Amino acid sequence: MNVRFVRATLLVVFLCTSVLAATVQVKRGDTVSGIAKQHRTTVQAILNANPGLTPQRLTAGQTITVPPASAQAMLQPTGIRVTAVLPVQGRLTTPPSTAHMGLDLAARQGTVIRSALSGTVRTSTFDVSGGWGWTVVVDHGNGAMTRYSHNRINLVRVGQRVKTGQPIAQVGSSGNSTGPHLDFRMYQAGVLVNPYLLFN
Repeated sequence: MNVRFVRATLLVVFLCTSVLAATVQVKRGDTVSGIAKQHRTTVQAILNANPGLTPQRLTAGQTITVPPASAQAMLQPTGIRVTAVLPVQGRLTTPPSTAHMGLDLAARQGTVIRSALSGTVRTSTFDVSGGWGWTVVVDHGNGAMTRYSHNRINLVRVGQRVKTGQPIAQVGSSGNSTGPHLDFRMYQAGVLVNPYLLFN
């Protein structure tokens, strides 16, 4: 699947706690449709957030991500619109899943990585403990952050303000990596959320 460098005007997914995708532990007798109804979302939204999930094979104790029906529906109370940017031109090699709540985008070494949204750089360092290699973290306010890892080099410093689409790093294969790619992740209040909610 080829992922293009796109701009998507949408209601930003980070600006209130109601945007959080819930993590739900399946109980005996639960169904996907029942969970969707309980959380006021749709079966399709749950399936999109949990690649590989088979509705007929839910098991007690299983953990699934339950997002709102759409990014727009999540943030209607805020009424705030922003422009979000996919961080890199590349090929999607690993979609979000319960085991890997991020986007892996393969691209040539040195391809520009851009900030998905405007904000302030909170981290620009080589992460040894987590195996992320050269990493940039951008704080977008209201508890929302995006992380860009396995970079070749970082182009920004801690405390620097960045705009949406501004170059912040270059694609590399630093840290625990199998080849040049960007590992892109999003957090709300320290909790990983599905990046698809921003771009879909």
